[in-house]
Amino acid sequence: MAKYQKLLEPFSIGNVELRNRFVMLPMTIEKVDNYHVTDDLIDFYEQRAKGGVSLIEIGSAYVCDCFDTEPKYHTTTGACGIWDDQFIPGLQRVAEVCHKHGTKVAVQLQLCYEWRASGDDPLLSYAPSKDVQSGPFVGMPEREYTKEEIAIVVKQYGEAAKRAKDAGIDIIEIHAGIGYMVMRFLSKYSNHRTDEYGGSPENRARLLTEIIDEVHKTCGDDMPILIRISADDLMPGGNRIEDTKELVPIIEAHGVDAWSVQAGFHEAPRPVANQIVPEGEFIDLAKEVKSVTNKPVFPGTRINSLDMCEKVVTQGYGDAVGMARQFIADPETAGKVAAGHPEQVRPCIVCSRCLDNIFIGKPCQCSVNANVWQGAEVGLPQDKPAEQKKHIVVIGAGPGGLETSRVAALRGHKVTLIDKADRVGGLLNMAQVLNANMEPFVTWWGNEIKLHPNVDLRLKTEVTAADIKALNPDEVVVAPGGGVIQIDVPGIDGKNVVKSEDIKAMVAGHVPEGKGLIWKAAVAAIKAQGGTVGFMRFGLNMSTGPTAIVGKRVVIVGGGFAGLECAESMCEGREITVIEEAKKLGNGIGIIDKNPTINLVKSKGVKLMPLTKLVEVTKKGARVQNVETGEETFIECDTVLTSLGVEQNTDLYDKIVKEFPNAKLIGDATTPEGKVYRTLEATKGGYEAGMAF
Repeated sequence: MAKYQKLLEPFSIGNVELRNRFVMLPMTIEKVDNYHVTDDLIDFYEQRAKGGVSLIEIGSAYVCDCFDTEPKYHTTTGACGIWDDQFIPGLQRVAEVCHKHGTKVAVQLQLCYEWRASGDDPLLSYAPSKDVQSGPFVGMPEREYTKEEIAIVVKQYGEAAKRAKDAGIDIIEIHAGIGYMVMRFLSKYSNHRTDEYGGSPENRARLLTEIIDEVHKTCGDDMPILIRISADDLMPGGNRIEDTKELVPIIEAHGVDAWSVQAGFHEAPRPVANQIVPEGEFIDLAKEVKSVTNKPVFPGTRINSLDMCEKVVTQGYGDAVGMARQFIADPETAGKVAAGHPEQVRPCIVCSRCLDNIFIGKPCQCSVNANVWQGAEVGLPQDKPAEQKKHIVVIGAGPGGLETSRVAALRGHKVTLIDKADRVGGLLNMAQVLNANMEPFVTWWGNEIKLHPNVDLRLKTEVTAADIKALNPDEVVVAPGGGVIQIDVPGIDGKNVVKSEDIKAMVAGHVPEGKGLIWKAAVAAIKAQGGTVGFMRFGLNMSTGPTAIVGKRVVIVGGGFAGLECAESMCEGREITVIEEAKKLGNGIGIIDKNPTINLVKSKGVKLMPLTKLVEVTKKGARVQNVETGEETFIECDTVLTSLGVEQNTDLYDKIVKEFPNAKLIGDATTPEGKVYRTLEATKGGYEAGMAF
């Protein structure tokens, strides 16, 4: 059997047949208007349906009235409403547009942490037990459910399910995971009740089973029901997989057609979705659930690669595979596999920038797919051919320049893409050495840019304004990448100092200016190995031998995104200290990843010193100073590594704009002072430039 073919086989949930094993999991992507479906949301789902996914789950759909309220949990405001008949037409539009392309639709019925019986009541934080802190941003519950209120909740779910059915939705999903309301009843961590809704597994499952019974009552037994559950909630004293295996048959006896298995609570001490979590970390939970049910089961936590998807369906971990972020990154993932071109699938880099926005109530964004942020208003390049075909010269083949070229070429423009390096990717080439999650994206770009006949790629080429003028372009885009933030202290040019621009040069196959035999040997070894990322990663981490460019004891200057990434990737076998002038570390890291990243480097023995600046480098180490007290400390080390991030870089643009006044400067080169630009900002700038001509 050809690779990935098992993923293309159909399967069924209840009486609904699905064309392949790819399921797009529910995400609240904040593309609604006062809880109503928008054209932007329709466009988002239609792209994924056209892209070949078998099932799209609308997440979330709130079952209680939230009009004219201010939920403490920000994500609630970006959910679809389903508590009133006025929401049926919008949901019907989603169903119709997905059905047109052969995709089935589930709607995820949801209560997060807040509830009210009607629009006349205040929206308050509720829980099964008032003595347990609730989810993010919510604090302690304001109310503990009475049995009379639970009955109202059950009725709300039943009425919501009927509206979904009336809208043409194929499957009802009940969210009973990640620490939201239904899961808080299921979990021993959060449910301390002593009545019939607490205590035994049957009692803790009672809210869910009553909801299931009510859905069957309002929708009939032929409406398939899918349960999304955290098989291990990862909370102290909470549910483990053994508890879930006890709960599944109890719940299933009420009529369940499939199980979507995840892990964790939002407030769990152990991360579940970050890139620091190994891919496939929780697929065993789905296999355990499969041992107590004959219904379809699929895992859906921290999965993004096709190889992991194939492992799930071929090695018995699940009957299908659920992903959300990968389908954000590339709506056509399933279709490209079906067409026999899996290498064309644009990979998710697991950066969590999508979740960073969603968790604070802002529209979803994506580091590799700018259209998610730009939405229907800007549109897709293939749907908006250029009215006037132009010749566009793009300087710089980093993510910004590559995206400009791709988008402009798709719209019919002729593009000349020029870079002085010997490969595309720009700073991504250095990033992939430090972060293996970036490597598939760099590989994808290497393949992708070759697919566009309108793009003339010229590597190993430095240009002047005169060179560009000779090309006779209609438009010029300058995407040189950001300038490396410099630091000026005594000893900073010493042999024991490694600057981020030195690593950038080495990865690009050049010996950094002023560096000697060790660096020449390292670059020669990299070239001898064909410039493979694995060898570069190995060489950068070597602490002995001819390529020992980073010693055993290291002081990293800069505790932002770049510095912490260096610390985490290089700490094995080393003593690493990170100094940062700011009071808090992690500048440039979003809300989802910041604390887990800081905790991770601490757990690996990295010493973190905020409020500390470098004042001198000597042959024996680094002299540092506390910025508040002025107290100085000397840290003995073998290497001082500067990793302060990037800043505005207009040198090349300033020369070019004199000859081409309409030239655009994009990407990291535009980074404002004090801000951190990453792949997302470069990709967005490139997308906007490519769509503007």
